[in-house]
This record gives sequence, C-alpha cells and structure tokens, in this order.
Amino acid sequence: MQKERLFEAELAFTKAYQKYQAAPKALREAACMEVQMPYTLGARKEGDYFGGRFKGNRIGFYPLVIGQGVADGFDKLCYCCDVKGSYAIVEQMKASNEYSEIEIQEALDAIRFWEQEETYHHIKEAFPKDWHQHLTEDTYMTAIGAVYPLYRIAGAHLDFKKLTRLGLQGLIDEVEKAKVSTKDEEALALYEGMIKVLKAMQQLAKSRAHLLKQELLQSDETEKERLTLIIHSLEHISEKQPHSFHQAMQLCLLYGICAGTTEIARMDDYLGTFYVNDLQKGILTKEEAKAYIINYFAIYEESFQRDTRCIIGGYGREDEEAADQLALAILEAIDGRQILYPQVSLRYYKGMNEEVYNKALDVLGKGNTFPILYNDDLNIPSTMRAMDVPRKVAEQYAFFGCGEYMLANKSIGTPNTCLNMPKALELVLNEGVDPVSGKQIGLKMPPITETTTFEEMMDRYKAQIDFFTDYCGKVQELVYNKCREQSNFLLLSILHDDCIKRGKGLFNGGLYHLGGTVETYGNITVSDSLAAIKKVVYEDQAFSMKDLVKMIQVNFEGYEKERQLLVAAPKYGNNSDLADEMAVEVHEHVCHSIRNQRFKTNLDSLLVVMINNNMNVLLGKRVGATPDGRKDGVYLSNGNAAYSGMDKEGITALMQSLVKLDTSIHAGANTNLKFSNALFNGEREKFKCLLETYLELGGQQGNISVVNQQDLQQALIEPEKYQNLMVRVGGFSARFITLDPETQQEILARTAY
Repeated sequence: MQKERLFEAELAFTKAYQKYQAAPKALREAACMEVQMPYTLGARKEGDYFGGRFKGNRIGFYPLVIGQGVADGFDKLCYCCDVKGSYAIVEQMKASNEYSEIEIQEALDAIRFWEQEETYHHIKEAFPKDWHQHLTEDTYMTAIGAVYPLYRIAGAHLDFKKLTRLGLQGLIDEVEKAKVSTKDEEALALYEGMIKVLKAMQQLAKSRAHLLKQELLQSDETEKERLTLIIHSLEHISEKQPHSFHQAMQLCLLYGICAGTTEIARMDDYLGTFYVNDLQKGILTKEEAKAYIINYFAIYEESFQRDTRCIIGGYGREDEEAADQLALAILEAIDGRQILYPQVSLRYYKGMNEEVYNKALDVLGKGNTFPILYNDDLNIPSTMRAMDVPRKVAEQYAFFGCGEYMLANKSIGTPNTCLNMPKALELVLNEGVDPVSGKQIGLKMPPITETTTFEEMMDRYKAQIDFFTDYCGKVQELVYNKCREQSNFLLLSILHDDCIKRGKGLFNGGLYHLGGTVETYGNITVSDSLAAIKKVVYEDQAFSMKDLVKMIQVNFEGYEKERQLLVAAPKYGNNSDLADEMAVEVHEHVCHSIRNQRFKTNLDSLLVVMINNNMNVLLGKRVGATPDGRKDGVYLSNGNAAYSGMDKEGITALMQSLVKLDTSIHAGANTNLKFSNALFNGEREKFKCLLETYLELGGQQGNISVVNQQDLQQALIEPEKYQNLMVRVGGFSARFITLDPETQQEILARTAY
C-alpha cells in the first residue's frame, strides 16, 4: 500500500469541493464524500476482525469533529476545517524535504479557503451583534458566561436494521425507485447524490477486500483466517444484503465509519436474528461472537474516543427472544473488561428477561460502570409527552453521548448550547453584570436592596433564565439552518425517516422530528441556593439579602458563621419539603422555558438534558460563591443528583427526592449512584428490591458505580496500584487516576451507600 502523503486527503477533498462549488448541494456533497470515504476508512490493525477503522482528516465533511481531538479545541460540523491542526501539518511539510514550494502553497491556499468557507465560519458570520455580548466564546473549557454555543450534530442513530435488511444495493434500488417518481429538481439532485455515495461505498468495500488479499499473502495462519473472513464479508456486502452475523457487523461498521457517526445504537435489535441464526446453523460459536463484539467495541473506542453508545434491552425490539440472546453475549463480552466506550446501556422494564437483568447486575458488581440502566416503563410515556409522539415511535427512544434522548433514526437531538444556571443566578445578584469580567452579559437587573422580597428574587431569576433560553433556541435553529443551506447529510439522510420518502435532506424537511437539546448544569446548586435564601434570609431573618450579596462577593471571607447557616439549610436529596419543592420549581421552570422554544423556532422540540460530564467542575470554576454556601470556583451539582455529600438522610430519602422531578418535560438526566461492594454484592436481593422500588416509583435512570470508598482515597496516594479503578463521572466513565484533581474530589465527595 502506497504511503499517504501529508495533507493528501485534505487537498483532494478541497479540490472536489471547489470543482462542484456551484453545483446543487447534494451533488457537491456527493463529490466530496466520494473522495473522502477511502481516506476515512483507515487501516485495519493486526488482530482486528473487521476491515478498517475510522481515520478523521483535518478537512472534511462530518456530523461532528470532536474538539478534544483537534487543535482548534472545540467541536465543528458539516464542512469542517481544523485550522490550527492544518497549519501544523504545513509546518511538518516545510520541515521535510519531500514537498515542493508549490505543494506547500497549495496546502496554505486550501486552509485559507476553508477559513472562510467551513460551516462553522458561516454560522459565526450569521451571529447578530448582540449575540457576542450574551454568548460565550467557543472555547467553553475556559470561557466565562451563561450560555455556551456548540457546533455539532451529535448522536445520530442510523437505521441499521434497514441497512442490514436491504444492504447497499437494496438501498440504491429504493432510491432509484423514488427518483423515477418525482420531477422536483432538488429531490432529483438529492437522489442522485444518495446513489453516488452508496455506489462509492460499494466500490470501497471491493477495493478494501482487494487490498486485504495482498495483506493475506504475508500473514500467519491466525491472521489469514481473520483476513479471509473479512474479505469474504466485504465482497459479499458490496453486492448483496448481509446473510451472516459478521457480514452484518462489517456492513454497519463500514457505513458508520463513512458517515462519521459514533453511535452503535440498539445492537441487539438489528443484529440479534443474525446472531441466533448463525449459532443454529453452526457457522458461529458463542466464543467467536464474543471475540467479534470485543473487537467491534475496541474499534469504536479507539477510533472515535467519545460519544458512543450500545443500547440493549427495552420495548419495541422486533425479535425480542433473539435480541435477548445477543444482549447476553454483549454483557459477557464486557464482563470483567474495563472499557470506556461504547457506553453499554440496558433499557430495563418490568417483566424483562431475568437472565439479562441478573447478568447486568453481575457485571456492575465487578466494578464495571456499564451497563447504565434506563427505565422503559417511565421513559417511553415520558418521551411521548416530551416530544409529542405516539407510543410506537417513543418505544424507539434512544440516548447518546452523555445521555441525551432522541428518537432512533427519526430525530436529531444534538445539544448545541450549554446553560450554566448558577451563572444566571449570579447575574441576578450583580444586576446582570459578570463580577469577573465586569461586563453586562445578562438581562439588566435592579440592585438588591433591603426591601427586595423573595418573590421578586424568584421572578428576577426566572426572567434571567428565560432571557438565556431564548438564545439557546436561536443558536439551535441557526446551526440547523446553516447545515440546511450547505448540505443534505446524504449518508445520514439515507438511514433516517422520512428523507427518501419526502425527497428532502436531513435538515431540509426530510426528518420525521427535528429536535434538539440544551445541556443544563448546576440545576441543584441553584435550587439549593434559592432554598437557603428562602429559609435563612426570609424565614429565619438571620441576615438581609443585601448582606448576603456582600458575603458572596467576598467569597464568605470573615463570614464563616453565616456561611454555615446556609450550608445547614435544607438540601435536595433528603426528602425535605422545602428543598425538594424548590428543586421542582427550578426544574419545571427551565424545562418549560426551553420546551416553549418550539413555538419560537422551526424546531419540533427543544428539551433540557440534565446530563453531566465533568462540565460541572469546569463551569464551577467560573462561578463565584453561591447562596447554598458553596465557595468561589468549587464544582457545581452533577446532573439531577444531590450536591455531592449533601444527601445525608440515606438512600431511600435520596430516591424519594429524585422521583419528584418531572421526567416528561425533558430529554434525559443523569443520576449518579455510588454503592459499596458490601451492599451491592453482599446483599444482592436487598439491593435488587431497593433498585426496583426506585424504578417503580419513577426513577428514570441510574449510573451505578460499585466502588470501595477507601480504594478511591488510596488511589490518590498510590495511583500506580489503581490503574483499573473505574468510576462514573456523569455522562461518561473514566479511570479514576486519569481525572483532574477537582473531578476526583467531586467524586470522592459523593455519598457512598
């Protein structure tokens, strides 16, 4: 195989785009994808059971270019250019003797072209002047503000069942049939673009098979066996629909890599029948299937490194018995393996296969943070209301990334803004001015005086939140509009309802449900703060609201006695009427404020997600002291859980607080639950009773960590001895010793039951 030259893929992509720049957007995208896909299908590693891995380029067309993997430092979408990373490659070219001045200039010209042409640039150019005042800069890791815009199409769940049923040629036939029944020019261009990219994928499968045949000649016997399997599957799926478990897996992986999507989705549903049939035919053993699954997961983990889910269980699966058999195989594959991705997630429901449920608990009991548990009996009716869809559609709810809900292959649920809710409260206390920068970034507010009532405080807080949620809706709509103007997202549109049927691309009116989400952070920090104000300032009259503002401004220096009164005020997570009622009010207000954006935008839904990664730590660094007694820069609350260490009345009190928050007005929340080995494994039946009661009462979800608190503490002292100690951070899992010190402390502070 000839070695790829630096910037080769990026230049080829740029030339294709420029050649077709004036063509209909579907044909321009198809031309770019025809060039991009062979570069995106990276080399197979020795030992792999599949014919390639994802290889991202510095310039290309993707739903999401992940910020941690690019020099620019933030996510991008659609036509993407990692500007800093591209310039870094040019410097490598200059340092080498292999590239002429003409080649280097070509590369520089391409980068400068994309600086003005990439989709991100067009989005930013469309920002009205006032947006720059009220929204943060793109570097959300360091920027200070209340609303953080994000540029991504995350969490696309493709219809892999349709893909495996029809195969690439079957999809081409379906598009051809739609094409002959329309005279609409835009639809004709869309269909032609779809056919082009599908045929290019067929050719890619054939060419990769041919390449692997050459590799076969230099391989040992073990590798020859694997390569022969891969070659046969690639050749088969290039022309026909898959007939075996391996062929179906190879097809889904190939399509996902070419599309740049990270989600494995409901794997047991679309692959279960293939798995069972192969076992029955004797052409597959359980050990072979396990090896395929382990390698499949490793490819996703190493290729994408973020935001990938494998969902098992739940209502709405076509062949439930076969799906459960594969679900068991997936759980066997992750049993005892400390994986970070994909985030294997189990949709639980009352009366589900007991063997699957028990196996899931066994896996968790060994220190794995997967599977994450989701409650179908609650989430399906909640999704029906939140997104206003019928039950049959809601049964296909799925989740991605850190836990945002969407409708598999029927909607997009990508979060394109983060809302720092304690920052909004801080602005209320500072007349809309950020105390760090001195800039007015929020809605201008009157000063706090001795006569300011609690009702006025609540009204001001809600007005500030409403002010920022309007920006959340505007950003979400703008991102989608710019995607619509520039692209059709051909590969995503092919496997999303109802794009082929309507003859329209994903954001051009083809999607069944155009949804979106807003990540909210520090929700409970806000409700605990408001509860403390109500109790300490207004009911107990320990000091005035004006005095409290002064204390907060100096980070409680000299006011430790007063701070302790605020810390001692009722806190969410203890089944306290005052604290929980405040949490409900804060929750329902922000959820409805964001949900109402569907009446102000072209979105079918925009919903809160109380998910969490470690942004509660990062955003906490940019929020001063808060009225709950938290000090300046300390982490915020995580997801919908109690503030770390503040749930002091036991697990049943915590669960009673959790179930008070309405789950039918948002699109997901993370509940981190940390259990000791003694309870989880030593008293399994008691634990099962506790968990099932929680789910029956209305527990939406559970991120369960089974960990010894002493191990966490010792890992800080002797990290080399705890390399495999896994913890649930929020919307992702991590090895404890790799986390930053602030996140480690936040996890340590969580109550362990």
